Amino acid sequence: RALVRDYRFELERMQALKLVRKFIDTPKGVKLIPQSIVYVLISVIEQMEDKLRPLCMETLNELAIRNVKLVASCGGIKIIFSAMTEGPMYLTEMNMLTVIYLLDTEKTRNYIKPEVDLEIIISAFSDSYSKTNYSEEQLKLSSKAILALFKSWTGMTYLCFQDKRAINIIIETLRISKSDARKTLLQMIFDLFQLKIPKWFNDIIKSKKKNIDINTLIAKKKEERVNEEKKLCFINHYHAILLLVFKESGLFEALLEVSKDEQPAISYKAIILIDELILLCNKLLPFRHTLQVYSLPTLFKHATNFDDEVLRHSATDTLSYFNSMKINKAKSITAQQMDEIEKNDNIILYKINETKGRTQRQIENVKIIMGYNIDEMHFRNLINDTQVLTDKDFTKWNWNIIQDLIKGPLMNHKRLEETIKTTKFIKRILSFYRPLSHQFSDILKKKNVKNYVEIGCELITNLVAMSEGIRFLSENKFLQQISECLLQLDPFSGITDQNQQIFSKERMEKTLTSEYFTFIGILCKTIDGIKLLERFKIFHALYCITELRNGREDLIRTIVTSLDYNINSHSRIILSKIMTSTYKHTRLFATDYLQYLFRSGVNDFWEWGINYLSIQLYDPAIEVQKKAVLILDEACNDPRNLESLVKLRPSLEHLGENANVLLFRVLSSTLGFQYLSDFGFVEREMDEWFEIKNENYVMKIELILERAFNTFTSKNRSPDVNDVLPHFYGQLTKTPQGCSLLEKKGHFKHFVDTIRTYSNKNIMSTSKILKLKSVLWAVGHIGSTRNGIRFLIEEGIIKHIIKLAENSTILSIKGTCFFILGLIANTSKGCIILKEYGWETPFLPYDKVISYCIPRESSRFLKIPKWEFYGSIINNDFIYDINIQKKTFDDTELKILKNIGNLSNHILSNASSKALAKIKMDKPDYFNSVKLLVGVYIIMSTYHYRITARRFIYDLFEGIDFSRETVLSIEEYLKSSLNVSPQKSLTDNQPVAQSTGELIDISKLKQEERNEKTVSLISTYSVDNSNAVAKQVLKPQHVQIGFNLN
Repeated sequence: RALVRDYRFELERMQALKLVRKFIDTPKGVKLIPQSIVYVLISVIEQMEDKLRPLCMETLNELAIRNVKLVASCGGIKIIFSAMTEGPMYLTEMNMLTVIYLLDTEKTRNYIKPEVDLEIIISAFSDSYSKTNYSEEQLKLSSKAILALFKSWTGMTYLCFQDKRAINIIIETLRISKSDARKTLLQMIFDLFQLKIPKWFNDIIKSKKKNIDINTLIAKKKEERVNEEKKLCFINHYHAILLLVFKESGLFEALLEVSKDEQPAISYKAIILIDELILLCNKLLPFRHTLQVYSLPTLFKHATNFDDEVLRHSATDTLSYFNSMKINKAKSITAQQMDEIEKNDNIILYKINETKGRTQRQIENVKIIMGYNIDEMHFRNLINDTQVLTDKDFTKWNWNIIQDLIKGPLMNHKRLEETIKTTKFIKRILSFYRPLSHQFSDILKKKNVKNYVEIGCELITNLVAMSEGIRFLSENKFLQQISECLLQLDPFSGITDQNQQIFSKERMEKTLTSEYFTFIGILCKTIDGIKLLERFKIFHALYCITELRNGREDLIRTIVTSLDYNINSHSRIILSKIMTSTYKHTRLFATDYLQYLFRSGVNDFWEWGINYLSIQLYDPAIEVQKKAVLILDEACNDPRNLESLVKLRPSLEHLGENANVLLFRVLSSTLGFQYLSDFGFVEREMDEWFEIKNENYVMKIELILERAFNTFTSKNRSPDVNDVLPHFYGQLTKTPQGCSLLEKKGHFKHFVDTIRTYSNKNIMSTSKILKLKSVLWAVGHIGSTRNGIRFLIEEGIIKHIIKLAENSTILSIKGTCFFILGLIANTSKGCIILKEYGWETPFLPYDKVISYCIPRESSRFLKIPKWEFYGSIINNDFIYDINIQKKTFDDTELKILKNIGNLSNHILSNASSKALAKIKMDKPDYFNSVKLLVGVYIIMSTYHYRITARRFIYDLFEGIDFSRETVLSIEEYLKSSLNVSPQKSLTDNQPVAQSTGELIDISKLKQEERNEKTVSLISTYSVDNSNAVAKQVLKPQHVQIGFNLN
C-alpha cells in the first residue's frame, strides 16, 4: 500500500522500498518476499515518470537473479525485457546483465519464453519498417541491448537459437529498413567488431555530393594512417566466431544491398564496413571462408549487368575500392611504423616517426643523388640563391634551398669541408642557431617552423660525421653558448631573473628553445659527438639540472625524451639519476620512458635496461613498482631480457600480488625455475593454485573479458586487456623441470578426471560450474605450450573438451571451452588434433600457429536444446486454491470482489470502476469492512494491477484505520473465515504446497461461483503470523504489521 501512494508520500514510499530491499540483502530473506510485493514493484515500473521506477527496476532485477521463479510467476521477466527498449541507458544495461545471467543455465533459462521474450528487443528494428512514429532513441537502446547479447557467450548462443533466427531477422531488417534503422544497425556492427569509422568519412559526407568519385575515397583512405591496435587475443578469437556466424547468415550480401542506398552516409559506410570485415576474414578465418567472402557473387553480377547502367557503375566503383584497399593495406603492413604515445598522469610523450609513402621516398632519394652529384657552378649558384652570404636577416633567407643543400650536396664530406673553409655559409647558419643570438631561440612554436628544426638536425648530423665538421663545431661558439645557457639554471650562477634565462619555463613552452635538447640528442648518437658534449661540459650542466629542486620538471622530461641511449655513455647515467629522483612523478615518468626505449629497440637493453627496471622494483612508490613490473613482464618476452633478470636475482616478496605476473615470467625459463625453486616458491605456489587460485583466475579473466567487451561504456579499453593473463600451470610447463613436477604432483590427472566427469552429465551448482571452468583454464594453458600439449594428447582429453563445447547446456561453459580450444591451437600438434575433430585454424605462412580456432560449421557449437517454458501462470506450481465460503459474504460484497477482480482487465476495468464508485456512494459502510478488505487483498495478491487501479482500490477503503486492533482482526479473519494453508515461498528448492481445495481451471479464474457453497479465488501465498514484521508508518500512533498482503 505504501509503495503505490502518490508523490505526496515519497518518504513513506522510499522507506517501504528500503524494507523490501532489506529482505533481499538478508540471507535467505528473499524467500520471505511474497508475490504481492513483486506485483507492486511491477506496477511502479510501468509508470515511466515515477521517481522510484529505477530503484524498483533494480530491485526486480535482483529478485530475478535470486528467485527467478517468483518473478516469473508475476510476469516480471517480460517487464525486464520490455524495459530494455524504454531506457534510460543504465537501466537497459542492468536489465541486459540480468537476462544474460538467466539465459546461462537451464534451470533459469526455462523461465524465458523461447522465440518470444528476447525478440522484444529486436522488434524495435522490425517495427521501424512498418511504423511511422518509431523512436530513434528506442533504436539506439535496442542496438545497445543486442550488442550486449552479441558480446557475451550466453547472448550470442541464444541469438543462434533455432538456426540463427534472431540474427537472420537483424540482417533482413538491415536489407529492408528505413534510413535511421540502417544507420543504427551499421553502427552496431562497427561497434561489435570494434572497428572505427575513418576520420575522413564526415568530410566526404559534408561535401553533400550525391555522386562522389570512388577515387576520392581511395585517396582519402591512402592518407589515413593505419593504426593496428594491439588486442587481447581472446577478442580476436571471439571476432572469428562472430564473423563465421554473420558470414553464414548473409551479412555481406545484405551490406551490398545497403551500399546501393541513395544516402551517401549509409552507402559509403556500408562499403567501408564490407572492406574492414573482408580484411578481418582474411586475418581470422580459414582460407576457404575467406575465399567465399572474396567472391562476392552478387557484386560481380551487378558489375556485369549492362541493362542497368547506374547499378553497374556503382558495383564497379565498389570493386575498385575493395581492390585498392586490399593492395594499400598489404603494403602498409610491411612499411608500418607506429607512433609511440606513452601516457602518464596526463603527460603525453610524442615520438613522431613520419611514415612516408614509397613514391615520396623514391623522389627524395633521387633528389639527394642528383644534389650530391651537381657540378661546382650549380652548387655555387645555389649557395648564392639562399641569400645567406648577402643578407644577415634570416627571414630573407631561402630556407627551402638551404634544406636542399644540406640534405644533398653538403652530405658530401669533401664539398662540406670546402664550403666551411672557403665561405661563411655554414658559419652564418650555425650563428643563427646560437642561443644568445636570439634568432632561432626566439622563434615562437608554430606549425610552419618545423623546417628550422629539421635543418638544424641535418646540419649537426653532417658536421659530426666528418673530422673537419667536428673541428668546426669545437671552434664555434654554438656549443659553448648552449653550455653557458644551461649553467644559468644553476642557483649559484648569479642569474636570479628568470627572464634573463634562455631556458626559462616560459621560453621552453612558447619558443624553439626546447629544441636545443634535440640537438644535444643528435650529438649523443656518435662517439665524436659525445666527446664534444664532454668538452663543453654540457653533460655536467645536465647533471646539475637533474639535481635542481626548484620544480623544473619540464626540463627533466625534455632531457629524458631528447637524449639518445644506444651508446653506453652519460645519457644512460643521467637517466638512472632521474629514475632515482626525489620526486615520484619524475621517477614514474622516467620508468615509463624505459618502456618506449624497449619497444623502439634500443641497443643492449638486456645489459642495462633490465638492471634499471629491477632497481625500480624497490622504489618507495607503489605506482613505480607496478609500472616496473609491467614493463619487465613485457620485456621478458625476449629470452635475453629474461635471462638478465634471473641473473640479477631480485627480491620480489615485498611486492605481494603485484609480483605474480613477473614471477610467472621468471618461472617460464629453466634458470628461473631453479632460482624460484631454491626458496620454495614453485611448490608452495603450485599447491595454492591447486586449492584456490585456479578459481580466482576464472573470476579475474572473466572480469578482464567483460571490460574488453563492455558495450555500455564509451571507453571500454583497459590497460589490463592487452595480453593474456598469465596462468601458473601454463608458465610451469614451459620448462622440462616444470613438466616433471606437474607429473609428480598428479594435478593434471585430477584436472582430466574432473573434465571427464562433467562432460558426461549436466551440472547445476554455481560452485561446480566455477570448479569446472578453473580446471578447463588450467588444462588450456598447459596445452598452449610445446612441452605441455603432450599431457593432453596422452590423456585424450581434447575430445572431451570439444564435447563440452558442443553439447553443454550451460552457455558460459561453452564459451570457456571455446577459448580453451584456442589456447590448444597455439601449438602445431594441437591444431592437427583439433582439425581431426572438425575445428579449423586460420592459414598462416611459414608454419606459424595462432591461438584461434573455429568449428567447420557454427551450428555444431552455437546451439541450445529447445527448452520447456515454466514461466506461464498456467503452470500449476504458481497457483493453488484458497476457498472462501460463500456464506462469508453477502451479494453486495461478492459483487464488490468481482468488480475488484475485473479491474485487472483493461477491457472491463472502466465499467468495474464505475460500478465500484456507485456502490461506494450508495453503500459506503461496506468499504469499512475488514473482512471484505481481506478478500480484496487476496485478489490483489493474485492479479496484476496498474498503479492507478491499486490507488483507486486503496482509496475505496480509506476509511479503515490500520491500528493494531485492525491488524489483529485481519489475522483472525484469515485464520477462521478463510481456508488458507500455511505460507510457502516460491523457491527452486521448496515445492509449493496446495490447499485442500481443487485447482481452478485458468479459463474460470474469474467465475463468480464454482459451486453452490464456495467462491474460488487464486492466491499463491497465505498469512503466517510467526513471520509478521513490525513496520512504522508516517503516523506514530498507527502501527502496521507486515503480512503477505500488498
